[in-house]
Amino acid sequence: MVKTPLHPSDESGSVLTAAVIIAFIMLITAAAVCQFGAQDASLARVSAEKSRALYAAEAGLARGLGWLEAQSSPPAGVADVHPFGADPDTLADGTYAVTIRPNAGNGAGTMKRYTIISSGTVGTRTRVLSREVMTQSFAQFIYFTEDEHLPNSSTPVWFCSADYIDGTAHTNGQLNIFGDPTFGGRITSAFGGPDDPDPDHDPSFLYYNGSFWNHLESAGPTNAPYDEPVFEEGYELGASAIELPQYLDDLQAIATDGGVYLDGSYQIELGREVDGQPMIGYVSYRRGGGRWTDVDISSFNGVLFVTGDVQIRGTLDGMLTVASGGDTYLLGDVVYHDADPVEGPNEGCDDVLGLVSEENIIIEDNYPNSNGLNIHAHLMALGTSFMAQHYNTGSPRGTLTIHGGVIQEFRGAVGTGTIQGDEVVIRTGYAKNYHYDQRFSAVQPPGYFLTGMYEKLSWREIEAG
Repeated sequence: MVKTPLHPSDESGSVLTAAVIIAFIMLITAAAVCQFGAQDASLARVSAEKSRALYAAEAGLARGLGWLEAQSSPPAGVADVHPFGADPDTLADGTYAVTIRPNAGNGAGTMKRYTIISSGTVGTRTRVLSREVMTQSFAQFIYFTEDEHLPNSSTPVWFCSADYIDGTAHTNGQLNIFGDPTFGGRITSAFGGPDDPDPDHDPSFLYYNGSFWNHLESAGPTNAPYDEPVFEEGYELGASAIELPQYLDDLQAIATDGGVYLDGSYQIELGREVDGQPMIGYVSYRRGGGRWTDVDISSFNGVLFVTGDVQIRGTLDGMLTVASGGDTYLLGDVVYHDADPVEGPNEGCDDVLGLVSEENIIIEDNYPNSNGLNIHAHLMALGTSFMAQHYNTGSPRGTLTIHGGVIQEFRGAVGTGTIQGDEVVIRTGYAKNYHYDQRFSAVQPPGYFLTGMYEKLSWREIEAG
């Protein structure tokens, strides 16, 4: 069999066909590479826009919270608030819009809650964030001071080994630690912080350091082996200061508009006995040794204001704030009706008391207070201190039990003693048994002071576009 050779034109046609195929493949590959590059660029642009939209939404949340904190009082009602207008505000290459939504459950005597909703948009992408916040009241602190020294003194007042602080505490001064106290709630100090007027202060504790003469400033959480505090909920040094109110103008205004306003100095008794029977749910007042006036607590807005001094004792059934333009003297136990005197409020108790003084709150040195004292209330001494009269003389007076909290400009003294290990041996005045009333984290006494700050409760993303 004879093979016929290929014609030259047939060979060149095959080569041309192969070249066309290869070129076509290269063209397709180049097109695919270009397409993938375009897709990558598009994805990168979308990702960047989503990130910037999130930043814009976060900026709106921050600005909304700042607007709330700048208001003289929390917004009333339940209608949505648009603090910066209905139109979005511009931020760099995007926009954000903020809505503040009051909680439907906001009411008298409760901490006000708000939801801040912020929508951030960049290009074609929108992110919507939500943050729930709640007003912060001074009732949320078991301890609060402007300064941790005795009044008009450079003598520090110490948290000692025997102390257990079971609530949130704050001082605008420096925390003084002696031994091994336990802090069950979060502790903050503004010493050395952004609002400290002394630029030489650094955020720090003052540790006793085992010697009356050789105290130590340190930002460390311990000063072993001498001082080893326990912070169960953490601490913050160099925090922002919280301004302590100085005057009772707001409470006075509330008392004159639906409350009880009394000019002068008065004795007040809660649930006083008449013919051997307590007047449950009543507050009674009189000047000097005059006649009593009895008022049903539910018949007014819960704020009783006295321009002068107040002397108070008794059993409260209801919600009440007693404010004094002078000093407040505790004549005996001040307790809740639905409570154990020593163990504190029973479950479901709805009795709430605030005692506010423009000057001092003083435990009177008298016979009823000579063998222990029980106080169920949140106490605010704006002028100086909460203290025991003649705290450094006489014999020990038993245990001072408080269920509530103590706010004061300077730490006042209620007794003297020595520390032996983890025990305090009382020489004069009272041993302390203080407990935070956890109900105050959600409920405040009528008309009580707010700090002007908001507690951040939750954060979530509603929509990611």
